[in-house]
Amino acid sequence: MPGPAGETPENGDHPPRGIRPRYIEQAVADDLKSKMVFVGGPRQVGKTTFAFSLLKDGGKSHPAYFNWDISQSRQAILQEQWPSGEPLLVFDEIHKFARWRGLLKGLYDAYSPELAILVTGSARLDHYRKGGDSLQGRYHYHRLHPFSLRELTRRPSPQDTHALLRFGGFPEPFLKQSQVFWRRWQRERLQRVVQEDLRDLERVREVSLIELLLNALPSKVGAPLSLRSLSEDLQVAHESVDRWLTILENLYVCF
Repeated sequence: MPGPAGETPENGDHPPRGIRPRYIEQAVADDLKSKMVFVGGPRQVGKTTFAFSLLKDGGKSHPAYFNWDISQSRQAILQEQWPSGEPLLVFDEIHKFARWRGLLKGLYDAYSPELAILVTGSARLDHYRKGGDSLQGRYHYHRLHPFSLRELTRRPSPQDTHALLRFGGFPEPFLKQSQVFWRRWQRERLQRVVQEDLRDLERVREVSLIELLLNALPSKVGAPLSLRSLSEDLQVAHESVDRWLTILENLYVCF
């Protein structure tokens, strides 16, 4: 979201800050002792980085990390080639696999509680997990949100508040604290949400109108939101605007 008026140096008022433990870490670690854990949330909120932090020497090359978008991982998943001696398996974007529920159910029933399973994904994971009950009672769901002021520091200063308002709570732009990077990051993120998540999850023909709605929403922050006013601006029915806002909420674009 836009910060207060006024200019700041190009690299921001504060030096970049290192990666830190996230607020759900202890709760996830406790839940992994008894059930699978699903971690959802907005795009680029740090879900994969958080998953790496739970793996010893975590990274994309870790044998216990499986990403459906990586061909080598995809082949290992299809052939059910799991590493031996690993206490935790991490599956990223596994919901793109048509039979992902059956795969996780079989793993959990066969190896739990000796083997912990962590699943990460964006809005599509949150949507798809509600589409069937084959995993009912086998997992806990956590939502990872952007940085909050309380998560960043126990004793917030005016500078902390200013940085959070100017660059938002998503880790990458917040840690870089560059206004140029923040603008580019925000633009590219919204494009991916509209072009990928929106088209995948919803049957929406008026994508260009939803993009106009996205452009209009920032100016509405801080005041009561009038659906009637938005519908008049976009020249569409009140019900359409209401439905589009619900879609954007489901995609974590607004709330």
